[in-house]
Amino acid sequence: MIKIFRLDLCSPLLFVRDERIKPFVYKDVAEEALFCFKVSPDQAGRIDPEVERFLGELLFGARRVSDTAIEVMALELPAGAYLFAQEREALSQEDWLFMAMEVQKEGLWERLKLGDNVYLRCLFEDNSTVTQVFRPYWIDTVSTI
Repeated sequence: MIKIFRLDLCSPLLFVRDERIKPFVYKDVAEEALFCFKVSPDQAGRIDPEVERFLGELLFGARRVSDTAIEVMALELPAGAYLFAQEREALSQEDWLFMAMEVQKEGLWERLKLGDNVYLRCLFEDNSTVTQVFRPYWIDTVSTI
């Protein structure tokens, strides 16, 4: 069972674009990588999204660099509120998609407004690969009174 958490990321995580790395190819990820995908508009609001149609375009692939080495054109996982899940292993694309869709289901169940992007983060921690999903959300605070 996937545990899904609300995460308040207080500062952005900074990365630099790297066209050579590919999602779900962990041997290409030296230390830490971030991939940002669009969620297909026709699947973004579904409680039962279709796995083959869930992901839209890959917006970028990037690798983590030290904060002192960041260039002006850095990419980031922005600070903000996220639904978050992780597994302590290198997940296949299918398994990661399942995790990302479960995050979406949880967000819709909680009546959260979900962002259009979903992030795949891969890193090595304690001598093992960690695969993570980040899906931005916000709570609609507009009153209907």
